[in-house]
Amino acid sequence: MLKPLYVYLAATMWIGSWGLFAVDQVSTTINNVIERLESQESSVLLPGYVIHEKNGVKFMIKSETAKKMGVVTLDMECDSSEFWEKIDYEVDLETLEFVIDFNNLDYRDYKIRNLYLAIEPHSPVADDWNIATKGFEYHNFSKTRIPFTEEVAKVTLPLYKSNFESLEKPYPLNVNLEATSANGSDLVNCKEENVYTIPVEKFKDFENIEPFFAEGILPSYDIDNIKVQSNEEDAYIEKFIDYQILRLSGFNLTTNEASLALLGKDLEYSPNVNGDYKWVDHDISFKRIRNQKTVVGLYGDVRKSDLELIKNALQVLHIVAPGLDISYSSETKHVTLPIHITDCDNERGRHIGCIDEYIGVYKWQDFIWVDASLRGDKRSHVLIHELGHALGLSHNLCWDSVMTYEFSGPQVPYFSHVDLMQLHILYHPELKTINYTNSKSAYIYRSQVINQLDLSEERVSYYEDNIKEACYQKPGEYDYLIELQGG
Repeated sequence: MLKPLYVYLAATMWIGSWGLFAVDQVSTTINNVIERLESQESSVLLPGYVIHEKNGVKFMIKSETAKKMGVVTLDMECDSSEFWEKIDYEVDLETLEFVIDFNNLDYRDYKIRNLYLAIEPHSPVADDWNIATKGFEYHNFSKTRIPFTEEVAKVTLPLYKSNFESLEKPYPLNVNLEATSANGSDLVNCKEENVYTIPVEKFKDFENIEPFFAEGILPSYDIDNIKVQSNEEDAYIEKFIDYQILRLSGFNLTTNEASLALLGKDLEYSPNVNGDYKWVDHDISFKRIRNQKTVVGLYGDVRKSDLELIKNALQVLHIVAPGLDISYSSETKHVTLPIHITDCDNERGRHIGCIDEYIGVYKWQDFIWVDASLRGDKRSHVLIHELGHALGLSHNLCWDSVMTYEFSGPQVPYFSHVDLMQLHILYHPELKTINYTNSKSAYIYRSQVINQLDLSEERVSYYEDNIKEACYQKPGEYDYLIELQGG
């Protein structure tokens, strides 16, 4: 997984900020002021103070304190019963619309800056949620602004279901109304009201979410669900022969001891004068080697450039990892490795775990998430980095590796020499992996690799003791694989 540089400083600042908050010890004087003003709290507030609600009780605290803490504060009129009790709304599951009748009220008259319809899956324990949904529930988080210009406003519910074969159980969806109001120059949530909970039985009416696909990017042999017409058979056969020649070319690539040494290393967080991470030994038998067909699918805020990136990566993987069966599908029912590209926001961010933590992750439940706000080489770097994890690669401190945590290096948007050399060992055609019982992954041993690939034990040990030297290995025979990826 990849984390932004500021995450560790942010964690320290967040912990320290709570020392500013003493709302449970608000003085008797302030409570008395609130009591006296309660009958007119929709229009009166002491200068320099804001209202904070905790456990159903409203407190007046200084604006400066609230801003430092980042607490949610209330505009005095935003939760006015005059507005919330007079509006009518319903969820129409036949048309998949939310309908709200304002009954001639304008929510801006109640200091509501924005009114949103928010949808989110029911929130059980996060770990269980990830395991059960394979990341597909990320797409059922949405927030749509409700217009104030219409007396009766309608919002189409952006709801999705998935026929992903491993999806164990979907969760019911909560539909909420959320209002924001101004707190100085900031907007804060000031009111939330549950509208409806959509049961899973209704999911059959939702739009099925399918992978992103664009014609003319992927070669026919990389499209898992391709349908070949009779007049296209000759062209397809020709392409398939090209694919087989491509795979066979990887049988001639050499292996070296440096790549095995790198496979036996990972990183741990250890701040010191040399950086934030240090090398640690990592038994290669823990590597997750994919021993069954892998079918990739891109979901969410996907661009053509993302699919082109996957195309280049697949082409190189066919060469360097001939033991890996990997392709792409435009149909979810075929996908085994979904890649979700979404925003990291609000409740979705809490489930992904990306708030102030990381910008991409490979989950062991076998799916990938990438932050949709990323652009350019950074976006490509994160996508390929997480794909590397899914194929069995660990982190390193090699300056130009896509798996590096050496943050002073370039944002490499492709598998570099040291990455390709490691993948060549993991999926070497002459290496006999050991399959787990009833598992989609296999494992190998260090001694097994040395013996079956005829490596030098002495040289492997040397690179393990001098791991930085392993980073400098760039066999010329791998150069064209960098070029195939656009490097």
